[in-house]
Amino acid sequence: MNPQSTYKTYLGIFFQTLGAMLAFVVSLILGNMISPLSSAIREAGKSASGFLPTGLAFLFNAFTNAVILVWAARRSSYRGLVLTGQLFIFSFGAQVFMTQIETGYFISAFPLLANNFQLYNLVLRGLLTSFFFSLLVTLLCGGFSRRPRSQTAFTVDNDRAVKHGAWLPMVYLALYMLFGYFVAWQVQELRLFYGGPADLNGFFEQWSASLMGKPELPAFQYFRGVLWMLCLVPLFKGFSGKRIELVLLSGLALALLPTAQLAFANPLMPAAVSLGHFWEVSISTGIFGALCGWFVPQAVEGSR
Repeated sequence: MNPQSTYKTYLGIFFQTLGAMLAFVVSLILGNMISPLSSAIREAGKSASGFLPTGLAFLFNAFTNAVILVWAARRSSYRGLVLTGQLFIFSFGAQVFMTQIETGYFISAFPLLANNFQLYNLVLRGLLTSFFFSLLVTLLCGGFSRRPRSQTAFTVDNDRAVKHGAWLPMVYLALYMLFGYFVAWQVQELRLFYGGPADLNGFFEQWSASLMGKPELPAFQYFRGVLWMLCLVPLFKGFSGKRIELVLLSGLALALLPTAQLAFANPLMPAAVSLGHFWEVSISTGIFGALCGWFVPQAVEGSR
């Protein structure tokens, strides 16, 4: 590739990323217009604070989503609505569905979501935002043009996926327990928010107490590990880059898509709790995403 061609490529990526950042904000606005939050949540939001100022939180979320989805779109061998669907499942799954099923599991910690349909509303808002954003990114990255796409380098073989999908969720469970205690549970505000002790318990003492109260928790988190892996399948299928690039993108996606939104002022939890969860989840699921990117996708014969 000559220097002029390289310059044009990087310039194209730059403008696509800027366009995608704007598209993300537009998608958020559309999702909010179609499916607004309840008056109780909006009222609580007036006094809420995030771990970043509002402007920086918007910039951080827009940049994170733009980089990840533009990267995925440019490396996909698919086009048109198939590419849109690929980006949508990837984005909605990792950013909305996976976060809200855990919110539902710990619903007792969120009074504003209890005994109403607001959790479903949050899912609907996220679904709409992800759809509009995926559609706009497809358009920005030339997914609806007739230009030839790159050749597929990876696919997902059923036997390989089942084989690695049996033990990888066990790794996720271990990461969840380790980072849940050694990162999130170190924050006193977070412990008190979930009804834990003011003074820090030992690792085994705390997890023994947690499992006594929720004996099904390991099975639930193992199942979430399976779902995290499935969220990445649309990224794996049709990816045209190298293995190391896929590993990096998978790790970055699971690290930041579920957590970037925690930077916003959150009426459901204090800023200290959001920040504790940000570091806990971004590190643990980022590691898990990278492992999935290494073990699950299979290189297409002759592509490497």
